[in-house]
Amino acid sequence: MPGADPKGQVALSVQDRAQEGFAVEAPFVFYIANLADNSPAWPSKERDRFLDGFWRKEDMLAGAVYSMCAKVAALDYKLEGPRKAIARYNDILQCADLGGGWLKFLFKVTQDMLVQDNGGFIELLRQPGKSPQSAVDGVAHLDSQRCVQTGNPLQPVNYVDADGDVHEMKWHEVMVMTDMPASREKLKGYGFCAVSRVLRGAQILRDIGVYKRQKLSGKRTPGLLFVKGMRKGAIEAAIERSQEEEIQSRGRTIYTGPVVLAANDPGTELDAKLIDLAGLPDGYDEDSLFKWYITSLALAFGTDYSEFAPLPGGNLGTASQVESMAAKSRGKGPGVILQQYEYAMNYYILPNTLTFQFTSTDPEAEEARIALSHARAKERALRVNSREITPRQALILAIAEEDAPESFLAEFDANAAVEIANGDEDIPDPQNDDDERIVHIARSMRDLQEATDNVERFIRRRYGASF
Repeated sequence: MPGADPKGQVALSVQDRAQEGFAVEAPFVFYIANLADNSPAWPSKERDRFLDGFWRKEDMLAGAVYSMCAKVAALDYKLEGPRKAIARYNDILQCADLGGGWLKFLFKVTQDMLVQDNGGFIELLRQPGKSPQSAVDGVAHLDSQRCVQTGNPLQPVNYVDADGDVHEMKWHEVMVMTDMPASREKLKGYGFCAVSRVLRGAQILRDIGVYKRQKLSGKRTPGLLFVKGMRKGAIEAAIERSQEEEIQSRGRTIYTGPVVLAANDPGTELDAKLIDLAGLPDGYDEDSLFKWYITSLALAFGTDYSEFAPLPGGNLGTASQVESMAAKSRGKGPGVILQQYEYAMNYYILPNTLTFQFTSTDPEAEEARIALSHARAKERALRVNSREITPRQALILAIAEEDAPESFLAEFDANAAVEIANGDEDIPDPQNDDDERIVHIARSMRDLQEATDNVERFIRRRYGASF
C-alpha cells in the first residue's frame, strides 16, 4: 500500500529530496545575508526568504513559533466511519511526508503558515490514472519557497524542483493553506503571516538585545575613571587585585577594567569621578518593554498573553474575565489553523465515508467545555420544569448542541412508548410531531401484546389448561 510505504510515496511525488543540496539553497542564504535589516516589501518571495532567516534570530519570536507549532502537532485526531477505512487511512496519515510521520508533517506545514506569507503547501499523492475525486494514497509537505501560486483555481501552484524544473500542479494535486489571505485578486493567494505581523516589534527587540550584549559584555572600554590625590599605579594595582578575586571566586573573565587617569601630584585633595561608557540608556524599563512585546506576539499569533508568558501583575480584572479572554483566544489563531487542516482532510484527502476531526488534549479547554455543557443542561432543565419545552424537545436541543449522542433520542422514544403501552388507560392521540413517533411505537406494542394474548387464550382453550 503506497500510503504506508515511503518508497511508494516518493514514486508518486513531484519532489526528489535525495537531490537536495547546499548548492540549491546557497543563493537564498547569501541573499538573506545581503539584506541585513532591510526587510523586503510585502508581498514578495524575497520577503519570505528574509522572514525565514529572521525569526530564528530573535529568541522570543522563535519560541512563539515553536509554541504554536507544538500546540497544533500535540493534538490528537479521530476518524469516524467504517472500521477498515479508518485503519487504512490512519496508516496513511501516520506515514505522512514521505514516511517522515504525522508529527513532522504538521510541524512543517504549520511552520510555513506562521512564517511565510506564501503559506503552507500539502502535496496530494495519488496513483496515476486515479480519479481527481478519489481519496489520496499519501500526503507530503511542499517547501513553500519552491511553490509559486498562479491564481488559477484549476492549476493553482507551480512547484520548482531541485533541478529547476517546473511542475504545474492541478487542484487535486496540491492544497494551499494561507494565514490571513489577501483579498486582492492580483496578489494570487498571498497572505500576511504571523511573523510579518510582528516583524517591526521583533526587529526592535532584537536590536535592543544586540545593543545590550555589545555594551555589557563586549571587549571594550567600559568607562573612564578620573582620580586626583592618589598615584595611578596604586589605583591600577587595586583594580587588578579586584579582578583576580572576581576570576577566582566568580569565574568572570570577560570583564574589562576602566581606563584610569590620575593626577601626578599626590598632595592634591582625594577625589574620583567615573564616566560610564558601557551601560543601558536612562529610563530604560525592560519589564514594560517585554510586556508590550509579548502582547504584540499574542495579537500577531491570535492567542492570549498567557500562551507565551505568565500573566503580569496589576489590575487585570476578575478570574472569570481572564478565563473568558483565554477561551476566546483559543478560537482565533489556533482555531483557524485547525479548521484549515480539517477542511483539507475532509474535502481533499479522505474518502466521503470518513470524517476527520481534531480532539483537544488541553486540560483547560476540556474543563471549559465541561462547564459550558453543564450550564446548558441546567438551562434545559429549567425550561422543562417551567413547561416551556418537553423532555423530548430538551433532548433534541442537547443533541443539536452536541451534549448528547443522537442514539439517546431513539432510546427515549422506545422507553416512552413502553410506558404508554403498558398503561391501563387508552393510548392518547398525538398532540404534536414529537408525540407521533412515540404513540406509533406504543400502539404497535399494544397491538402486538393483544395479538399474543389472543393466541395464548386460543391455545389454552384448544389444548387445555395444562399447556
